[in-house]
Amino acid sequence: MAYPKNDMDQRLALVRPEDTVRGLIFNAVLNLAERQLGPDTAAKLREPLFKRSPVDFFSYSAVDAIRLLYATSDALARAGRFGSQEEAVRACGAAAVTGFFSSTVGQTLTRLIGKGDPKRLLSNAPTAYSTLVSYGRREYSVIAERHVRLAFEGDMQPVQFHEGVLQEALKAIQCNGTVTGTPRGYFAADYDIKWEA
Repeated sequence: MAYPKNDMDQRLALVRPEDTVRGLIFNAVLNLAERQLGPDTAAKLREPLFKRSPVDFFSYSAVDAIRLLYATSDALARAGRFGSQEEAVRACGAAAVTGFFSSTVGQTLTRLIGKGDPKRLLSNAPTAYSTLVSYGRREYSVIAERHVRLAFEGDMQPVQFHEGVLQEALKAIQCNGTVTGTPRGYFAADYDIKWEA
């Protein structure tokens, strides 16, 4: 299944000129495209935005990030790599976490959090997000012993992207859990994260 034809345009209309995303996210999506579709396709996806690969911790336009996400997820879905564009967007989100946790900041955060402590990891999610994007805010709340919620406001990425991010973050700390995103329009969503004992 693909997103509605105007989905990307609706999201782009919400982006302010000052909204930025770190190069690390671009590189994670491009690296996924290269692994799944080959270097030539990855280069074609990159070329409309960058002559060379972006620098991980430089900031770039959120408009370009959304355009790259939609172009890459569409190419991955058309190639039959993830079954649907939504699943390809989740894979892009997961790739972003892999890129983040392999960075210096991500490695430091992993050492601070340790393995198997989802509450500690997820309570730090608002801070981690704020190092990667300039827009929006995220609030963490505990719902039950093994259930927390992250409420996102002012974030124009598709829900599936953040589901992929959060699911992969659980995996990174060796925790078996589920992430369910509930959109509130194009600009906000709630993410319920539950895990096993």
